[in-house]
Amino acid sequence: MKTYEIMKGKLLALTLLLSAGIAGGCNQTEIEMAPADNSAIVSTTVQKGYLTDENAQRGYLTVEVREAQSGSATLYLRATKPSDGASAVKLNYAPELLTVYNDETGNEYEALPETQLTLPTENLTLEAGSQKSAGATVSYTLTADQTEGNTYVIPLRAEVVSGTMEINESDAEYLIFLNVVENPGDCSKGDDKSKVFCVMETNDVNPLNLLSFKLEDSGKYLYDALVLFSDNIVLDQTTGTVHALVNEPIKYILNNREKYLKPLQDRGMKVILGITPYHTHAGIANLMPATAEAFAKELKIICDTYSLDGVFFDDEYTELQNPAPTGFYSELSAEAAADLMYRVKRLMPDRWVIAYCLGAIKNMSSEGCTIVDNGVSHQPGDYIDYVMVDYGELDPVSPALYPGLPTDRFGMYSYNFNRDAPNWPPVSELEEVRDSYKTLFIYGMNPYHKTGSFNTTPVGREPMTQVQALNRVSETLFGEQLVFDGNSYPADWD
Repeated sequence: MKTYEIMKGKLLALTLLLSAGIAGGCNQTEIEMAPADNSAIVSTTVQKGYLTDENAQRGYLTVEVREAQSGSATLYLRATKPSDGASAVKLNYAPELLTVYNDETGNEYEALPETQLTLPTENLTLEAGSQKSAGATVSYTLTADQTEGNTYVIPLRAEVVSGTMEINESDAEYLIFLNVVENPGDCSKGDDKSKVFCVMETNDVNPLNLLSFKLEDSGKYLYDALVLFSDNIVLDQTTGTVHALVNEPIKYILNNREKYLKPLQDRGMKVILGITPYHTHAGIANLMPATAEAFAKELKIICDTYSLDGVFFDDEYTELQNPAPTGFYSELSAEAAADLMYRVKRLMPDRWVIAYCLGAIKNMSSEGCTIVDNGVSHQPGDYIDYVMVDYGELDPVSPALYPGLPTDRFGMYSYNFNRDAPNWPPVSELEEVRDSYKTLFIYGMNPYHKTGSFNTTPVGREPMTQVQALNRVSETLFGEQLVFDGNSYPADWD
């Protein structure tokens, strides 16, 4: 196959001439046809190469990176046409390219030192018959020398080391611009430390309130994850199908995730979607396999669309019908809930599945809760990442109710701040969390609750504000005082 390079000036003149003739209303008999001038077309069989990022951006890539952090960029070798043989290209550090760029543009960007780079050891190879190589990773590390508000550049030049490919000089050059932005901090307190979940009543509480709490010495954020409590699973009586994303505050928060959720995720916090039945026959513990599969796929679409980190399942408020609608069991069962949660985990293995130890999913130790898929058995601990025990639980509970679940992912103790007499966390229970369970769920944190808010003390079991109760959590779990920055955020979507 041949490709052709067109000399643009002559082609443009020819195009304008033809356009003028058509616009003038001439018919075919009025046009004097001269022999075609093919001098503007140059035949070539040369394979031309060029560098791009994953989005096919040529020449440059701009990345936002935080102070004193590491990162990477992936580049690809592409070509104008396939060739009969393979070609390979090596990436070289080329600071002279930035000097030329600065001279031409009037900028004064600094090159990131080569000592802070790791270039790919393998060449970019374009196989015979292909027009795109596998990706090559360029890794970088920022130090204290690279400061917020400045831009640093990784200048690279591609060099053909084998094959017949040719690369024009401009296509061999690639500049990666690193815009250094403020490092907002993170919540990573260590793999051996407890994780603190905020189960937030989203009808009247703003997720941004999680940003108000840090540990004094380390500067880490107190909370590790937010559960948006709660969206609902409902049965559409007209179509007989089940749906989520029906809670209006949840929908508003998700549709404005850049404002309410991204700041949390930028600091390493997970954002989990709560799912609770809402007074229809549709529950999380009575879906037949086809219905469960359809609902699991819908949850994946929601998580993908809004960049969510998992799903929290709460088995409450199902109103059973008799007879049961098509696609549903007539009764709730742990086995049906297990089937749904396994399907969700199978579709989203990189996201968390959290079970609220309540209702039909309070005990998942039955044989039917071990899912056999393609001859492989999956215990509840294989498809459930964390369990939240109900606050004030009186019945004996233990991780044994969820075979395969590690003890350090079992939220034995949880606390309800959203009561007139909140059950503040006792030090003795927090010590068990610190030493064994490593998982704590706090429900109902609310800066504006009528009693027991961030700054007011309720009349109840123990005179303590929510901030004081969270300080007890911080001191016991992490050995650090809590810093409350004084900011509280209203639910501004009403």
